[in-house]
Amino acid sequence: MAATRTRDLRGHVAAIVPTAFVVVAFLLPLVGLLLLSLRPTDEMNNVLPGFTGAQYAEVFGTSYLWGSVVESLWLAVRVSLTCLVLAFPLAWYLARSTSAVGKSLVFVITLSPLLTSEVVRSFGWRVVMSGEGPVNVTLQALGLIDESLPLLRSPWTVFLAVVHVLLPFAVLALSASLGAIDNRLLQASADLGAGALRTFRSVVLPLATPGIVAATVIVFSLSMGVYVTPLLVGGANQSLAGLRIQTEAMVAFDQPRAAALSFVLLAVTLAVCGLVGLLGRLAERGRRA
Repeated sequence: MAATRTRDLRGHVAAIVPTAFVVVAFLLPLVGLLLLSLRPTDEMNNVLPGFTGAQYAEVFGTSYLWGSVVESLWLAVRVSLTCLVLAFPLAWYLARSTSAVGKSLVFVITLSPLLTSEVVRSFGWRVVMSGEGPVNVTLQALGLIDESLPLLRSPWTVFLAVVHVLLPFAVLALSASLGAIDNRLLQASADLGAGALRTFRSVVLPLATPGIVAATVIVFSLSMGVYVTPLLVGGANQSLAGLRIQTEAMVAFDQPRAAALSFVLLAVTLAVCGLVGLLGRLAERGRRA
């Protein structure tokens, strides 16, 4: 008993340092950013002493600032739903396939976006979607278009690039949930005469709810703050919050307003993630009732 307690105590002590590092590294910059967002500025955007809520009033009252939050929200919703739809069959294959070679191949291909830097991936999309890139060349060769399409700075190209980057996170989150489903439940559903669609709707989907919630929260929160990929693929003129924050901080040199916009973006992200978690909990409670 004493040896067990000693071992548990060592485990707790070993976890304290990295946990403290994570907390400090997360909270300190956040507190600093919050204080900065409440600072007033003069006509030259120099930070003055004191506190004010004027920066937040500007964020909510200025169409291009609040509009950037709405645009990021719309992008994050579309990316999250698309990643869920694309990730489900991949995660199901990874969780259920008995082919070690097939699973390894799908696993490596699916996670390949995480094995390269975001800058490299984004420049790869620039090459693919450029006027002389393989997409335009193929469409012209097939006779579908006469001139190159402006795909490179299209919002749809940005959307596809962000989905490509974040899809692995959804696959990983769903794989764990789908892999935990008992095969006997699937067999029982089939024995009772349920088809594949009904088994999916009545058995798989309810049991996969924790994975769906986790995948949605991860992909959505990452999509809301996405910056490098839209900048490199779509350019700096897009109305996304991440790019607006960079413009306010590095071009307009209005640090408090950039901080306020960051906190509004964070608040919206947390609110939506909380709503998704609540819906998931209600669904889970309904399943058990």
